[in-house]
Amino acid sequence: MVDKNDDLAKLSLLTEDILLEHLKERYERDLIYTYLGDILVAVNPFNETSLYTSQIRDFYRYSTDIHKPPHVYALVDLVYRNVCHGIYERQCCVISGESGSGKTESTKFFLKQLMYLCGGSSQLEQQILQATPLLESFGNAQTVMNNNSSRFGKYLALNFINGKVIGAQISDYLLEKSRVVIQSPGEKNFHIFYYLFDYLPFEIKQMLCLRTKYDYKYLLTNSSLDIQNNGSVNSLDEVINAMGLLNFTDKKNFEEQHSMFRILSGILTIGNLEFSIDDEGFTRQNFDEEKVKNNLAIIANMFGVNSKLIMECLTTMTTLTRNESVIRKYSLQSSQDARDALSKHLYARLFSWIIGKINETLNNPYPIQQYHHIVEIGLLDIYGFEHFELNSFEQLCINLANEQIQYFFNQHVFRMEMTEYESEGIMAETLTFTDNQSFLELFMAKPLGILSLLDDESRLPKATDQTFVEKLNYHFGSNKHECYSIKRNNKYSFTIHHYAGKVSYCALGFLEKNRDTLSDSVVDMFKHSQDDLIRLLFHGNPSDGTINSNKGLQHRTAAEKDARNRLTVGAQYRNSLQILMDRMCASHPVFMRCLKPNQKKQAHLFDDTFVRAQLRYCGMLETTRIRKEGYSVRLSFDEFIQKYGLLSKTHSSDLSSIKCRHILEETNLTEWQLGKTKVFLKYYHPEYLEKLMKKYRQAALLIQRRFRGYIARKQFKKLKTTSKTYKNEVNHFCVNIEDINSRLIQTLTRLNDKLPGKTAPVINQEDDLRPRPPVRESSLHPSSHTGNTGTSGKCSSPTTKTSSTTTTPTNTLTANQLMVDYDSLLSYLTLKYGSPGERESCLRWFRDTQYPYVCQKGTFPSWFHGNITRHRAEELLAKQSIGCFLIRLSESRFGFSLSFRAEDRCRHYMINQLKNLKYNVIGEAKVHKSLDELIEYYRTHELSNWDGHLTEPCKADWSQYDHESLMPIQNSVKSQAHQHHIKSIPARPHTTSTLPISYYANPPFPYSSKLYTTRPMMMNNSLNTTMKLPIAIVPPFTK
Repeated sequence: MVDKNDDLAKLSLLTEDILLEHLKERYERDLIYTYLGDILVAVNPFNETSLYTSQIRDFYRYSTDIHKPPHVYALVDLVYRNVCHGIYERQCCVISGESGSGKTESTKFFLKQLMYLCGGSSQLEQQILQATPLLESFGNAQTVMNNNSSRFGKYLALNFINGKVIGAQISDYLLEKSRVVIQSPGEKNFHIFYYLFDYLPFEIKQMLCLRTKYDYKYLLTNSSLDIQNNGSVNSLDEVINAMGLLNFTDKKNFEEQHSMFRILSGILTIGNLEFSIDDEGFTRQNFDEEKVKNNLAIIANMFGVNSKLIMECLTTMTTLTRNESVIRKYSLQSSQDARDALSKHLYARLFSWIIGKINETLNNPYPIQQYHHIVEIGLLDIYGFEHFELNSFEQLCINLANEQIQYFFNQHVFRMEMTEYESEGIMAETLTFTDNQSFLELFMAKPLGILSLLDDESRLPKATDQTFVEKLNYHFGSNKHECYSIKRNNKYSFTIHHYAGKVSYCALGFLEKNRDTLSDSVVDMFKHSQDDLIRLLFHGNPSDGTINSNKGLQHRTAAEKDARNRLTVGAQYRNSLQILMDRMCASHPVFMRCLKPNQKKQAHLFDDTFVRAQLRYCGMLETTRIRKEGYSVRLSFDEFIQKYGLLSKTHSSDLSSIKCRHILEETNLTEWQLGKTKVFLKYYHPEYLEKLMKKYRQAALLIQRRFRGYIARKQFKKLKTTSKTYKNEVNHFCVNIEDINSRLIQTLTRLNDKLPGKTAPVINQEDDLRPRPPVRESSLHPSSHTGNTGTSGKCSSPTTKTSSTTTTPTNTLTANQLMVDYDSLLSYLTLKYGSPGERESCLRWFRDTQYPYVCQKGTFPSWFHGNITRHRAEELLAKQSIGCFLIRLSESRFGFSLSFRAEDRCRHYMINQLKNLKYNVIGEAKVHKSLDELIEYYRTHELSNWDGHLTEPCKADWSQYDHESLMPIQNSVKSQAHQHHIKSIPARPHTTSTLPISYYANPPFPYSSKLYTTRPMMMNNSLNTTMKLPIAIVPPFTK
């Protein structure tokens, strides 16, 4: 039953105390979700709840009931129905709140439910979901306020056609890369560093030269603090599996995954480099200590560079003028800064490359046709407002982003709404709200904004962090700006009045972090690294995967460097925020406000004062009032008529406004208003109208179903008639062929005594050159593969010699064939092999790309049944035990199908080979290196929609199958077939019986080389238009 307080906008009396009281009362009853009109409020429970079970997911799926309790799944369903029904072409969900309020978890629940509504069974949907644990491991960390805090912002844009997701794109914002080298008290580094020590096998740690996590200075800020094992933190196995599903390679030709771990190990070791000074006060260039030498050797090994070059880059800087080269030695502090800058840049470039690699996989590979109606759903997951004891440049940027989100919220909910009321002549109550536009002007204004002044100071060679603060105090202090105040007791600090409260910032390191420079000598060193991934990171833009040609070492003069006019971090961040705002303004937003019940991260504790402050600075009271009194849904007259015109039976006027009035009156809606050009509705009106439209949509679907059925039956009758005609013609043709053969055999019989000849050859199967591999037992628990009826997996055909059947991947697979992705290159595969719905096309694909991975040492596994049909697989499995399985070639696509016996029926799951050559059951998150490994995994793990496990294989009887069609075409076999000498035919009695056509389609005699080579000739396009294909082969005469 729906609680009467589910929507606080429906309360008759509305004050701040009443809002707080209702939220607290619902929280104590574990009701963490509440509506404020069409805005969803979520209070972080800080523990596991039962609100996300499969039953609840189904409860909110495709729901049209407007009275269901508030839930994040209800918000997802609303957004999905809006884009599917064409109400909005673009929607975005803005999830905002303090750090630790549950934004990241809410984003994951939103995304999982959205993929579930799409069907949740395609490979792309699983790839979108698996991007989350991968990005969390590299971009999230434990902070004082949150155990799994996002240290970067991201906007995920999902594209849909007809309700199915077809592509996705991730945009990232300002990774907190300074966390790599230093963390505030009570905080930790990025999760991925700890995963290396907690989950990697000992042998891999030795290869990466890793010791313990307490041996690295970058991880020693809080050595006694361990990340809690809550549901938000993943394991390294999940991360590696996500890499596999997202096409990160782990093959010998380009080991991306291993290279990533090597880079992480090298970054940690860099932090252990210690420097000493010489007599002049500069850093020593010769490291004599054994510990330093060992660290340098490890770094050089991990990065694939020379250890001497590393030492030179960290202790000196070479500047080239027009006529000479100047080498300047570093001070001790400069060397330490260079060391940390190298670590931060390397990690940031690696993270940017990961984003680009994910986008490469998730991008829509199909050409967009003009008739396709693409809609977009955006999801913003950005760091929450932060206020620590020590706030630096990163907190300034994070809080600026939150100010932008709050401004967007104010603009959409308050300012734009009130402005539109005035222009359309709508009577509505004027509400006051806290506007933070003056704050954004303080930061964004040119040339006297904080970011502009920071850029100016960053370009001055003698500027310091202190001079930057002095300049801020001069322009904004002494009450010159309401959002800025001077901090008298600290010359490096200043205070900003945010919408969420006052925050004091320490400006130490602001200029260096804003410049974010890396010496050219370091860049040139990494461009010539022996590691492929590191070279890629330092050539071109790692975020888009571009890599330039490997040119020689280049030096630039100071004037040339200035000419490049690099954008500072602040300028880049400002531009990216503006792009984000423009993109969100082009969409129809839905809002979800996350609240943090207490600062102790403790369950069942509701701090009234702390929550009241959040309600106040978020403008919740004003938001509730405008949702209660205002009109959040505004549609033009034409849009309203197009969507809901069927609800009116009156068509007496051509005026749009009158038509709209008739619709509204006939549907008995109340509290609506008509403006000059638009219809103004309450937030709950569209769901009521959609409920009325449901019967018309169901009627339309019924009409479509009946009409399509009629057209299909008519087409079926036509095809059936045509098929019958063709069948009769083929039968007549076969009868003629058999009659010709009969007359020919009679002629041979009559001429038997008159022509010289020899007896018929004895058929020796050793002369049959067609390879027929025996079935091999699977390598998976051979002892368990018993008890199955049939032929016990033995082949009744003779085996072929190893020399004629063994085919290595090198001979049959090219690099292009191996690295293609099924989805993105389907058109290429179709052009190369033919339509995936044709049997011969699938066989060509198997022979060229899959044979070396399935057939080992000339034998097929016992569970592989070749190109049998779905119906035949069900016949084989019908009498088997539950869990009995087989794998076959797919009938309608380039891939495999897993068929197995379940309790009620036979089930079929599609298997695809990914770009990195791994296998994946479509719809599942797990990837596997081989089909054997896939089978072994599902012997102990459940598949989706089935709670059982695979047990034993249904063994193939290859005496019943055409295994020749699965074998690669061997040049040696063809040449032997062409050179084969036809044996002389002895005199023998001939019968007059007619031989069936199947005899000629699969002749037992070795002399039928002409027919045998027909398929290879067609495969190699060696047939021309003048050649005649043999229709029937009869025993030839010999002279």
